[in-house]
Amino acid sequence: MKKIVLIISLLFVNFGFSQITDTAVNKEKFQQSDFPFKGKRVLQVEDISTPKEQNYYVFSKNERGSLQDELYIQQFKKVNNEWKVVAEDKVAEPGIITSVWDARKAFFDVDKDGQADALFVYSKHPKDNMDEQLSVVLLLIYKNKFYRMESSAETNYDPMFDTYDFNPDDLPKAVLNQFEEYWNKLDKK
Repeated sequence: MKKIVLIISLLFVNFGFSQITDTAVNKEKFQQSDFPFKGKRVLQVEDISTPKEQNYYVFSKNERGSLQDELYIQQFKKVNNEWKVVAEDKVAEPGIITSVWDARKAFFDVDKDGQADALFVYSKHPKDNMDEQLSVVLLLIYKNKFYRMESSAETNYDPMFDTYDFNPDDLPKAVLNQFEEYWNKLDKK
């Protein structure tokens, strides 16, 4: 009987450390707050918590009508009751506009370290034609670092031509498998 209680207790402890909570955030109110995100316009904001940490993932852009489209991606983590930027990137390519797919995202903790691993999708378009998609990017934020896979319309989204901006050996196998599984199921068109 003690063994059964111990096993059940361990299962609950393991479940508790891997549980991820996604709390809705009103992006208009967030944009008007004093939160120190980089851009001028909030496109997407996610409040993601585990029993060990609380994060905000913020996607924002520079002002409308700017000559160069700039997408800012930031991960904030609450440390000692204060929000700190722990990961940050800017996507800006001449003649390209990015579009965040806020309905396509996933949060998990495959390696059970208590840190949320986050997947987001965005696409690239010519500046003068948002209806034409040039490519799709899957972004993984893992241990405060960015990892991307990209597929191009030019290759008809053929997986043989997908590109990685990292060495797949840099990720634990379970995390890479989750990343690639999501990517392979994603409708990229």
